[in-house]
Amino acid sequence: MPVNAINKFCPRSGKAVRDDSLTEYRGVVVGFCNPGCRDDFASNINDRPQDSGYFDVLIKEHELAAGVDK
Repeated sequence: MPVNAINKFCPRSGKAVRDDSLTEYRGVVVGFCNPGCRDDFASNINDRPQDSGYFDVLIKEHELAAGVDK
């Protein structure tokens, strides 16, 4: 798992995140199982509510764990 990705698994396939498949979302690094998934998400964030919803939940969990209330 990439050290700086907020997620361990791709929201699309459930496979492990790869170092060559990272992008930024809402100020955090998120990962996918391959560059194609990453590029599709990065180009179409507004059209991928399941992906962004997955990341939104992870971001909120990390904020709560860190004591950050946004």
